Amino acid sequence: MCISYKIKMILNWSLAFFILIILFPVNLTCQTKYEEGDWVSYSDFHQINDIAVGRRKIYIATDGGVLRYDRYKNKWLAPWVVVRGFQYSTDLRYALNVDYLPENDEVAVLTNHGAYYYNPVAKYWKPTSCGFSPAIITDGVDAAFISPPDFLFSRKSYFTHGNDVIMDSNLKKYSYGVTADDEWGGTWVGIDGIGMLQMDRHSKRGTVWELGLTGLDVRSIARGKGWTIFAGHNRDGGITFWKRVKNVWDHIDREYTTGLESAWINDLTVSGKWLLAATDYGLAQIDLKNGDCRNWTIREGLWSNETTCVAVDKDTAWVGTEDGVCRVILPKGPVQRFQHKALHLQPIYKIAVDRKAVWIGGELGLFKLDKKTATGEWVGFDGGIGGPVYTLHSTEDELWVGRLYGVEVISKDDMEQTGYPAQAHFGGAEVNAVYAEGLLVWVGTNRGLWKFDRKRNYWHQYTRNDGLIDDNVLSIYPDGNYLLLGTEYGVTRFYWNDPDRVD
Repeated sequence: MCISYKIKMILNWSLAFFILIILFPVNLTCQTKYEEGDWVSYSDFHQINDIAVGRRKIYIATDGGVLRYDRYKNKWLAPWVVVRGFQYSTDLRYALNVDYLPENDEVAVLTNHGAYYYNPVAKYWKPTSCGFSPAIITDGVDAAFISPPDFLFSRKSYFTHGNDVIMDSNLKKYSYGVTADDEWGGTWVGIDGIGMLQMDRHSKRGTVWELGLTGLDVRSIARGKGWTIFAGHNRDGGITFWKRVKNVWDHIDREYTTGLESAWINDLTVSGKWLLAATDYGLAQIDLKNGDCRNWTIREGLWSNETTCVAVDKDTAWVGTEDGVCRVILPKGPVQRFQHKALHLQPIYKIAVDRKAVWIGGELGLFKLDKKTATGEWVGFDGGIGGPVYTLHSTEDELWVGRLYGVEVISKDDMEQTGYPAQAHFGGAEVNAVYAEGLLVWVGTNRGLWKFDRKRNYWHQYTRNDGLIDDNVLSIYPDGNYLLLGTEYGVTRFYWNDPDRVD
C-alpha cells in the first residue's frame, strides 16, 4: 500500500514537472546548467566608481564590472562582469554603485542599464529596485610608502605627489577618487586610470593594484615567462600582461616603450624569451626578461610595414604582411623577403609551421611550402570550402583551416580534405579563430563560440546568453580545462571541461 502510494506520487510529480517544462520553458534556459565561475570575464577595471565593505569581502564597482577582494584570504576573487542570471546572463559592466546588504549577505549593483542583486544561496543575479548609497570621494590620502603588489613586467614604480595625486616612474599623474574604510585597519582608494590603492591606516603603507586590460580589443593571446599576454586593435592602449593566480596586471604602451611603434596589434607569438608582435607599423620584438624592444619595418627588409601575422620555427620567424611573406632570423635578423611568385603582392592572414611544412593562409587561399625542398603549391578546394583563409590551427596530424565560407580539416598524410560549410553547421557565421584538441574543435565566429564534437558529429553554440562577454570571438587560447576567448570588448575564461555538464 505504502509502496503503491509512493509510486503514484512519483508519477504525479513527474507529470507536473513535464507540464512545467512545456508551459514555462524560460525557467530551464542555458543558465541552469552552469555553475558560478564557469564563465568569468575580464575587462578594463581602471575606472573605480564605488566601494562597499562586506562581512569579509570588499566590493568595487568599475566601468568593467564588479571586483571582489577577500580580506580573510587576502586575495582577489573572480570578477563579476557577465554573470549567471535567473534566465539569461546578466551584464554588470558600467557599474555605478555597489552596496552590501548585511541582513542576508547580499550585494546590490547599480549599472547604467539597470540594477541587480546577488543571491548568495542560489548564486545568481536578479533585477532589483532598491536604492543605493552615494559613493564617498576622498579628500586626500596620507600614504608614506606605496608599491606594486609584485614584480611588474614594465618595471613601473609609484610614489605620492601631494595628497590628491599619485605618479608613476614615467612621470604620469593619476588622481584619487572614491574611498572606503574597512574594519581591519585598511583604506581602499580608487585611482582614476590605474585601479586601486589598498592602504594600511596604521603603517601608512599601500599597495597599488593595476586592474584589468589596458585595451579591450583582444585579437591575440600568448604566454611567456609566467605572463599571459593580450593584445589587439587598441590605438590608445597597449599590450597587457597578467598573472591570474596573484591577479597582477601590468602593461606596456607605445608612448613609453622605445621600439614599440604601434599598439595596433594583429598577432602575437612567444619564442623563448622573445615576444613577437605583428603590428600595423612593423614587427616588434620584446625581451620578456628585461622589456627591451626593437622593431623591424620596410627599412629593414619587410615587404610592408603592415604586418598581419607571425609564427616561429626554431630561430626563424615567418612574418605575414599585406604584400607577402618574410623570414626574420632571430634574434637580430636579417630580414629575408620570400620571393615565391604565388605569394607576392597579396595579403597574408595567418601562418602555421610544423616539422615538414609552412602553411600560409591569405587572400588567394592556402599555400603549402615544403621546408626541405623550399618548393610550394596551392592547396585546392577538395573539401568544398573556398575563399580566403583567415585562420589556421596545426596539430600533429591535421591542419584546421578557417575560410570565408566555413571550416575544413586537412589530413597531413594524404592531404584529404573534409569541409564544414558555415551555412550548414554554424549558421553562416564568419570564422575568426579555430582551435582543435583531440575530438573537440572550437571555432570563434561573429556569432559566438562553436564547439564541434567530432565523435558525436555535433555542433553546439555559446553566446552572451551563456556568459560570453561578446559574441564576436576573435581569438582562442587553451588554458588547461579552460579556454581564454578574446573579443572586441574583453576576455572570457570558459570552463569547458566540466565533467558534470553535457553541452
